[in-house]
Amino acid sequence: MKPTKILVVDDEPDVVMFIARTLNSEGFDVISAYDGISALDLAENESPDLIVLDIMMPMMSGYEVCEQLKGNPQTQNIPIVCVSSAHNPNARDRTLEVGAATLLLKPFSPAELVAQIKRHLPQPV
Repeated sequence: MKPTKILVVDDEPDVVMFIARTLNSEGFDVISAYDGISALDLAENESPDLIVLDIMMPMMSGYEVCEQLKGNPQTQNIPIVCVSSAHNPNARDRTLEVGAATLLLKPFSPAELVAQIKRHLPQPV
């Protein structure tokens, strides 16, 4: 059985490295993107099982990336776990509006991240 592939998208390399290390230690295969355009390209070409997506990124926000992913028949069924340091009351509602599974507020613990990912991964048939 192939390992579960997770696309991690964040414009901060340290955050990507932290998430990748955490997920690799759990046996996940991690691919990384540092902007929205690369994320859209990788999601389409790599078919990840789940995407961890930062909301606040330059040029294209995570909300815009999420909307495009959910509007593309090739990527619309990939679960998306959004992460953000924006602690505003509308963030969670907006995240769900654009089709993400959940919002995880930074800073989060490795255990919390892994629990949310496992919760939202598609179950094998």
